[in-house]
Order: sequence, then structure tokens, then C-alpha cells
Amino acid sequence: MALFDIKVHRIYIRKKDFSPVKITYDKTSKGRPAWIKATGIPKSTGFLLTLVNGRRVIYRFWISPKYDIFLPADYTKEELKKFYDEFSKIYDVRIVKNNAPATRFLAQKIKAPKTANVLDLGAGTGISSEVLIKAGYKNLTLLDYSAGMLAKAKKKPLLKNCRFVKASIRDMNFKENFDLITSVYSFAESGYFEEEEMPALWKKVAAQMNKGAVLALFGYYYKPPSKLFKKLKSGIYMLKKKWPAKWYVGVKR
Repeated sequence: MALFDIKVHRIYIRKKDFSPVKITYDKTSKGRPAWIKATGIPKSTGFLLTLVNGRRVIYRFWISPKYDIFLPADYTKEELKKFYDEFSKIYDVRIVKNNAPATRFLAQKIKAPKTANVLDLGAGTGISSEVLIKAGYKNLTLLDYSAGMLAKAKKKPLLKNCRFVKASIRDMNFKENFDLITSVYSFAESGYFEEEEMPALWKKVAAQMNKGAVLALFGYYYKPPSKLFKKLKSGIYMLKKKWPAKWYVGVKR
């Protein structure tokens, strides 16, 4: 177990606030914690400038200031995985209000048989998969690279007949293909993937689809290439009438 000497040297905020801050952190990493929780900080906080064993390390919010959990600004893939394992503990309470209505909207745009073999990419704790089950889809595979996220998903009664696969989208290699692949925010402009790796990643997604299979995305940033997918419909949806998110439905060529 790694024990670090962590001190909050300064909290970057838009206004001065010297409220007491409680620090907890990941103790399974070497060199620096994969995540730091700083409770009691003002909601205007954006970055934590910390001293980890005397070395300055900048941590930042990954999702939103209201979650009180920070990730190194120059995180590694392994650190991001540990961050999500920790984030899974509060993920449903905080994220369901966004991801559930987003998936309900997307499901209305999908024209696929309810018997379709469905793959939910970046499924997390299964929030989107639950919506798809309620919409009538039965054959679901949930893929996520966080063990913590999938552990939460496996406990949900609605998902008891689903298949759970712990892997990155980069590394997926299913023997069978799918009739419908969905993703809610997995391809967002959030740092999951770099722009230069997307051409190969889209090819990997397409390789897991039957010809004519449906690709449905919500909250995506990188556009699916027209050489691989034929766009059927797309647009911008105002989630809770506040936050615009792009959505897309297409089929594999």
C-alpha cells in the first residue's frame, strides 16, 4: 500500500475561499495517487495544486466540480481506470440524471429489431443498458474497462441476463458481431481517446458490426467516418434544456 505525504499547497478558484479541506487519496499507485478526493472545497474550484512527497502535482476535475474527485492533469490510462473504479461508488447517484434521459432520447431514434445483438460501449454501471432493456432490447453485452463500474452493473436486477466484458474499447475483440452498437458519452471530448487514434478505433468498431448494423451515439465529439458508416440521422439535443449534446444514428456500410 502506497503512503504519500500529500499537502494541498493551493486551491485554484475564481474567488478567495479558505474553507477547511479534507483529503483522501488512492493508495494503490506508485509515484503519485491516481485520484485525490478533496471534500469541503468551494464548487468554483477547478484545479488542485498539491505537494506529493514534496513534488508539485496538479490535479483537476475530470467530470464536474460537484463530485469532489480529482485526476492528475497528465494522467495515464491506468490512473484513469483507478479513478473510475473509485468514481463508480457515486456514479449512479450523480450520472443517472444525465445518462438515463440521454439514452431514452437516443433509443427513440434507433430502428432496430428488439432481438438485435446489442453492444453498449463504455457501459459504466449500466445506466444506459437499463434504459435499453426497458425499451425492449434483451440481448445486451456491456463493455467497460473499469472493474468497479461493472461490479455495480452486475448487481442490477434488470441486467441479470446481460453479458459483462471488462476491456477497453481499444482492445475489444469479440468472436461474434453485433446488430446494434450504442455509446453514451464514450466518444465525448473528454480525454478518453486522442484524435489521432480514432481512425483505427472506428475501424475496430465497424469490424464488430454486421453489415447494415446500427451505430447510435450520444454526446460524441469525433465524427464516424462516412467510408465506414452511412448516416441516417443526427442532430443536437439539449439535455435538461441546458447542455447541448450531439447525437448520431447510422448503419455500417
